[in-house]
Amino acid sequence: NEKEGGARCSVCFAYRLDKTAQYAKQNGYDIFATTLTVSPHKNAKVINDIGLKIAQKYNIEYLVADFKKQDGYLKSIRLSQKYSLYRQNYCGCKYSLHN
Repeated sequence: NEKEGGARCSVCFAYRLDKTAQYAKQNGYDIFATTLTVSPHKNAKVINDIGLKIAQKYNIEYLVADFKKQDGYLKSIRLSQKYSLYRQNYCGCKYSLHN
């Protein structure tokens, strides 16, 4: 019953970013990032802080970003429509489907 943006979100961000960093490191990438910060429902500072911590763990660079800035969210919607890209209306967490 926890609200969007609660403790469960930080755990999920850490899990997802850890898996992304592992993949990046194992496949020779120099940097990793996430598109989660494009969402107006996500706290970019929390996401970026977690990303930076995980970057240290794997000795790989993390791209600090807040993609919703400068109308980034609106631009992402327009580009998705232009290129017929699928957009889900939730972050991917089964619990967010009900909020």
